Amino acid sequence: MSWTSEQARALTDRILSFSKAPECEVSLAMAETGHTRFAANDITTAGVARTASAVITSREAGKSGLVQTDEIDDSSLRDAVARSEALMAAAQIDPEQVESLGPQDYPTIPGFDEPTAVAGPLRRRNGVKAALDRARGRGLNASGFFENSAIWSAIANKKGNFGFYRATSADYSTTMRTDDGTGSGFTYFSSPRLADIDAPALAERSATKAETSAKPRELPPGAYTVILEPAAVADLLAFLTFSLSAREADEGRSFLSKPGGGNRLGEKLFADSVTLRSNPFDPRIPGRPWVAGGMGFGFGGAGAGGLPARKTNWIENGVVRTLEVDRFWAGKTKVAPVPLSGGLIMEGSNKSLDDLIAETERALLVTRFWYIRYVNPVNVTVTGLTRDGVWLVEKGKIVHPVTNFRFNDSPINLLKNLEGTSAPVRTGNYFLPMIAPAIRAHDFHFTSKSDAV
Repeated sequence: MSWTSEQARALTDRILSFSKAPECEVSLAMAETGHTRFAANDITTAGVARTASAVITSREAGKSGLVQTDEIDDSSLRDAVARSEALMAAAQIDPEQVESLGPQDYPTIPGFDEPTAVAGPLRRRNGVKAALDRARGRGLNASGFFENSAIWSAIANKKGNFGFYRATSADYSTTMRTDDGTGSGFTYFSSPRLADIDAPALAERSATKAETSAKPRELPPGAYTVILEPAAVADLLAFLTFSLSAREADEGRSFLSKPGGGNRLGEKLFADSVTLRSNPFDPRIPGRPWVAGGMGFGFGGAGAGGLPARKTNWIENGVVRTLEVDRFWAGKTKVAPVPLSGGLIMEGSNKSLDDLIAETERALLVTRFWYIRYVNPVNVTVTGLTRDGVWLVEKGKIVHPVTNFRFNDSPINLLKNLEGTSAPVRTGNYFLPMIAPAIRAHDFHFTSKSDAV
């Protein structure tokens, strides 16, 4: 199962030929995904899923209609195009709708690995076995997921724009719990190449975290210096990234809004060592050649959808250098659009996590956060829970595990209060891959104890 660029173009041309609307856009996706799931120290499911879909958007005079179908025979596609036109006719006028893009020059981004695309359950078996063997041998309960996938995607419209790309990914996660349920360890790693996944090392890390986080002691909530592992850093940086919008800042709806009007572009708002950029060409986290829509994630929207991917420095040495500008806002404010494309990269140092711990007088070491939700989108205050291991650090050493907390804080404050970083590593999740370091920062606010494990 696969598509070539020629096959994808032939299919988009056929769909567009069915269209009677002045503007029509097509997004195609085909995927083949194999998985092995395990729980309670045994494999529970393994299988492969093959999917194909077409998203068709018809537009005219500010109205639009969108239909998605997973049937790509001519009859079904004709029907989908007709339904999108019927929805368009019934829709209200969107005053912010932008016209379809003309032909774009999309970059070539190598993100496809043939061994990952063809890997089957036997290739994933050893990775699963690494977790199960450790759990069974050490009295732990293991669960997790090992997945590899290949995707083929294309976009096209009536103005002659066309783009095609293919990519692969492999994802491995495992959670281990102690028998008494008081200790938990979690690891996750994703890469375009299955060969990059060191399952034994990831499983060992989960097992060790489960054992060392068991029987935690209570500490009072309050403001603590924290050492956040890369996964926890990525959890919070995602919310900061979604706030780098020029429109929100210009309209007074953002921490980047300037009193009296305008935005704070060019101002120093964070610690000197904070540099955040996106680079879809980084082989560790390659992006797609075009922006999918909005802030660069998902489909649709009148934002930056269809614009070519590009490198961007968002924050440099604590200074806000660039803001995301969608096509509508770019036209209104007479500036060039700036899409957010590809995963995020936060610069770090050459130190290790152990180095950060060793030079710390007192702090809480946090594995990751969970169930994060906005409290105040304007200043990016969020709330959530710690999970899968929190430890007290004193005089450069891990002293003992502590119970989990709920926190209320903002990644803005976190990056203002930054004291140190480690070397950055691959982290994040399926929706927002990231390269991030562990960080140490002071005055992070934990508001109450949590019963989470």
